[in-house]
Amino acid sequence: MEERKKKRFSALSLIRIIALVVALVSAGAILWQLYIYRQGEETYEELRQQYTTTAEESAQSQANEQAEEPFQLLDVDFEALQAQNPDVVGWIDFDAIELSYPVVWSGDNEKYLRTMWNGTPNTAGSVFLEGANTGWQDLHVILYGHNMRNRSMFGNLREYRDVEFYKKNGGWFTLYTPDDGIWRYQIFGAKQVSSDDPLYTVGFSVGDTYTEFLKQMCQGRFYETGVTLYSEDHVMTLSTCVGDDAQRLVIMARRAEQVG
Repeated sequence: MEERKKKRFSALSLIRIIALVVALVSAGAILWQLYIYRQGEETYEELRQQYTTTAEESAQSQANEQAEEPFQLLDVDFEALQAQNPDVVGWIDFDAIELSYPVVWSGDNEKYLRTMWNGTPNTAGSVFLEGANTGWQDLHVILYGHNMRNRSMFGNLREYRDVEFYKKNGGWFTLYTPDDGIWRYQIFGAKQVSSDDPLYTVGFSVGDTYTEFLKQMCQGRFYETGVTLYSEDHVMTLSTCVGDDAQRLVIMARRAEQVG
């Protein structure tokens, strides 16, 4: 009888020890992930402070009828950024959400998935341009960014799933480039698509095929925006994950005007 009690006690003790180890490992993994998130965002915050400044005078976009306040132009020091990393090809800055990051391009879609703009390994990765794009003058460009739990990188794009958020805040952002000027973009749609959707196609020329592609972009949107697309419009797709490896949230915008 005493032997049975000892065996039962030993078994229960082993189970408790295993449960404790699992709990400690899980807690450690969570703390490590939080550290990585914080490290990534602190790195990008230092980057903003070091390489961007607010222009002395704000500029009002003539095409932006929804914005109640003038947006603030940034001065981006691309010379210094590219001295650190020649892969830097732009900077994206949103009006209504906290989203302001450098854009990098490496010619593939792997290098910056888990690497920050300065080459530091980090799960936050970078905002990067589709490897098959040749530059900002492509009719359709695609930017990728992670949907981080702390809402960094492309995490705040989820706000544009809500039509009320769009109505209240509009859908404007600014793209800064070292050689192709500064451009204002207006969001014309948001939707969820499969990772192999035809939306992930670049290399278009103006013509019937591209016109049909623009029509397909507008299909399946969460809501109507009232933004008109024209057959020669340059468009941008911002793509991020949604927790399902086979699905993506995409925010689609048209290039509205050059402001610098």
